[in-house]
Formats: sequence, structure tokens, C-alpha cells
Amino acid sequence: MNSVSQQQNSGTALGSETEKNAGGTNTRETKQASGKQLVAIIFILAMATKMFLLPIFLIQSAGRDGYIILAIYGAFDLITLVPILITIRKSDVDIFELLSSVLGKVGAKIAVVIIWLFMFFKLNTAVAEILTFYGTNVLADFDTSMMVVVLLVFLAAAGTHTLRSLSRLNELLVPIIVICLAVLVAIVALTGFDLANIFPAVADKKDFSFALLKHPTWVGDFTPLVLFIGRTKTKKYTWCFAAGSGVIGTAIATFFALALSAAFGNVPALVDATTNISNILQFSVGNVYGRLDMFSSVLWSVSVFIEAALFFYATCRCTSFVIGKNAHFIISLCTCVAVYVVQVFALTDPMIFSLTVTSYPSAIITPIMAAAIPCLALVCTVIYNIKHKNKAGAVGGR
Repeated sequence: MNSVSQQQNSGTALGSETEKNAGGTNTRETKQASGKQLVAIIFILAMATKMFLLPIFLIQSAGRDGYIILAIYGAFDLITLVPILITIRKSDVDIFELLSSVLGKVGAKIAVVIIWLFMFFKLNTAVAEILTFYGTNVLADFDTSMMVVVLLVFLAAAGTHTLRSLSRLNELLVPIIVICLAVLVAIVALTGFDLANIFPAVADKKDFSFALLKHPTWVGDFTPLVLFIGRTKTKKYTWCFAAGSGVIGTAIATFFALALSAAFGNVPALVDATTNISNILQFSVGNVYGRLDMFSSVLWSVSVFIEAALFFYATCRCTSFVIGKNAHFIISLCTCVAVYVVQVFALTDPMIFSLTVTSYPSAIITPIMAAAIPCLALVCTVIYNIKHKNKAGAVGGR
């Protein structure tokens, strides 16, 4: 074979590999996350956005029963986590190859477009929560349009890096977040709150049902984990620790929602976007040391940046697969522009954001997608494994 033919064959092989890996993670190495990093990310996803504005919305709608609804949403997410963990365990190929093998190229791209729409919606929900929380509590005098630019710079960096980079960043920050959460839990426990305020439970079934059916937009936080399919090094007990971290994260979110419900459940009119964990600690022991509770609240809120980065990363990888190009910088830049337009021109008013996330279309579509994406991944994994097992048997029988 002459040198020209070798170059042509090499170019063809490289081109096919590039097309196959579109939507991948910027590297030819398959395994990019460890089981320990998966466990840490599940912990973050279980509680991040469920500790921002959701408890406030639930208390406004359901009063003292808000924490019960949050616990139900958390349980729903934990159920959807099961097929994702099974798929990660049983599949050696990524989600895009699974879909392409089972649904075909066209079917896979249609499915990924639908997944992209969901990821983009969840991304904007997380970004809007970040802007609302920091815009009303931490950086009240900072212009929102500038704040979103600073946030998008971080997200763009996440979109142009690999899954390994995101996993390592999360692994680095989780110990800090855990320490801050432990400080907050200790302060709340030492300060105490009147549990009698949460009784009687579900006294008004109509309001409870209305609030339950109105806020499912906050489920589906584990869906970015489909990117870990085929890319995670796991050990024997990874699944136990992964499930346990999800339960612990959900329990922490429920605990703080319980504390807020006990403090404001009987006076829901006093709760708004400026209410955060520190508002229930007016007489906390943290005040003696200069409001440790406020400092810890700001630091644990970093977890929602991680969740937003994962949804941004998932959105970019879905785009990459659909267009068949690994132009990660351009895709990240375009996604940033799209998010900026949505945040500054569509969701600039917190009231508009509230109406959007509590609308009936959002309340219906979000839980359907939150359950459908993990189940689709699991079904495709089963079909893929059966298909390749039969192929291996046919080759072996010749």
C-alpha cells in the first residue's frame, strides 16, 4: 500500500471516528469518571436545586405541608435513579451509541433532540434560580444581565471540557459543601424550631393536591447522569454507595424544607425569594461567631452551580450528537447565547419565572421526561446487550 492510500484510509478512519464520537467527551478514552465521583455527583444532584426556591414555592402554596411535597418529589427522583444506575452498570457504550444501535441514526437524533429540549429547560430553570437567589440575597445591587454573563463564562468552560474535568471539580468541592451543610444542620439543631407548627399534616387536602401537581418542574435532577453510561469505572459496591448518597442528599433537602415549613408554614405570606436558610436562624449560635450560618449558606449554594454545569454539559453534548460535529467551543458559545437570551429577555422577571415553572405544560411534561429518559436508556441497554450477545453466539457457532 502506497503512502497516498495510507493517508486516505487514515483520513477516512479519523472522519468516521469523529462522527461516531460526536457528542462524546473530547477524548478517545472511554472511562472518564470513577465510581467515587459518581457517588459525589449523585449527592449534589439530589439536593442542589431542591434547597433553593422550591421550599419557598411549596410553602406559599401548601403552607406547613410544603416539606411533604418536597419529600415526594425526592422519592420520585430516587426511583428514576434506579434505571440509570442499572444502565451504567450493564452498559459498556455511551448513551448516544446505545440510541443509535437500537433506534437507528434518524430515530436516535429525534430522541436526542427531545432530550436536548428537556436538558435546556432544566438548565434555564437552574440558572434562573441562581440569579434569583444571588440577585435578592447575596448580590442585590449587581445587575442581572452582568451576573448572567459571569455565570455563563463558568458554564462555557464546563461545556468545552471533558466529563473527567467536571467530575474532578465536583469531587474537589463536595467536601467543602458537606462541611458547610454539617454546620447548618448543627446550627438548626442547636437553635431548634417548633415542630408543632407542622401539625396537623395535610389538613387541607385540596391545597395539598394543588401544590403537589403544580411544582413537578423540580424533578428530573438525575437525568444528566445518562452521560455517565459507558464512561464510569465502577467497583463492586459502587451502586450501594450511589443509592445511599442519593437518599442522604434527599434527606438533607427535606430536613431544611421541614425547618422552613416549621418557621413559615403558618405565615406563608411572609415567604418570598429573599427567604433562605439563614432567615430561620435569627437567634442562632452562629451569630456569636459572625453569622457562620450565612457563610455556610453561601458556600453550600455552590452545589447548584455544579448541577447547572452538568445540565449545560448535557445540552452541549446532545447538540454535538445531533449536528454530528465535536465543535465544543462553538456549541458552548451558541448555548451561552441562547441561555442569555432566555434569561435576560424571557425570564427577567421572577414572576414570569414562577409562572413558567408552575404552568401546567411544565408540570405535565417534566415528570414524564424525568421518567422516560432513564427508562429509555435502560430499555436500549437491554436490547443492545441481547443483540450483541446473539451476534457473539452466531459468530461462535460458525
